[in-house]
Amino acid sequence: MKIDLSIVTVGYKSEDTIVPFLDSIKKSKDGLTKEIIVVDNYPADRGAELARNHSLKPTVLINTENVGFSKAINKGVKVAKGKYVLIINPDTKIIGLALKTLFDFAEKHPLLGAVAPKLLYNDGKIQPSCYMFPTIGNAIKHYFFGCKNCFNKFYPGNKTTKVDVAVMAAFLVPKTTINQVGGLDERFFLYYEDVEYCRRLAKFKLPVYYLPKAKVMHIHGASGNFSSHLSSPLAKSAQIYHGKIGSKLLNAVLFIGQKWQKILKKIKK
Repeated sequence: MKIDLSIVTVGYKSEDTIVPFLDSIKKSKDGLTKEIIVVDNYPADRGAELARNHSLKPTVLINTENVGFSKAINKGVKVAKGKYVLIINPDTKIIGLALKTLFDFAEKHPLLGAVAPKLLYNDGKIQPSCYMFPTIGNAIKHYFFGCKNCFNKFYPGNKTTKVDVAVMAAFLVPKTTINQVGGLDERFFLYYEDVEYCRRLAKFKLPVYYLPKAKVMHIHGASGNFSSHLSSPLAKSAQIYHGKIGSKLLNAVLFIGQKWQKILKKIKK
């Protein structure tokens, strides 16, 4: 049977969210042929068991330890048979016809890197989920020239838009694209894997789109902004992404930029 969509998710301490997540897929009246692949990175809870017992009968792959997001996604993608792969967090819920909306858009855009939906917080408010590539130049524009969206997650608006990076909380990629550019970079345990992948897509001239007509609720949405990565878990991944010298230069710009912003606030008072 031809499979339209492979839904690949990584479970980590997700026993409270995996069933509502799967339920939302079950309720989706999209008419697509789907397979669901759950890669469990936390065998200490009941997440994998709850997924396996769900009526959708997803394929459940269990890792004996937390191997990180990128490795787990790649493990799921390797067994995926769908025309498109939806990388999605298990702390999300599909809203309405989001899957069909993403699928139809991809069908109409044969030259496609990825397409991401609008993410909403649990209270229905819009969750900023796109950003520009985190370059030193964009950091300077943000801190010294007032470009608000240059170094923070932002909401691109209510129209379909090409973006540099969309977060991988929900991220649809054609299988042909994965075959062309490869899977996620497994050097990244967590964070920056989406930035690196979108940069790779850009090198292949494969665009990333933000599609606000498709909506997905992202319950947690707790990942930090790049502007605060000096003191966050992003730092290690940032060093891998930018290199040691590039990371030090970026950190210097961020440090000086944050000090400058504090000075400006005092002057304005």
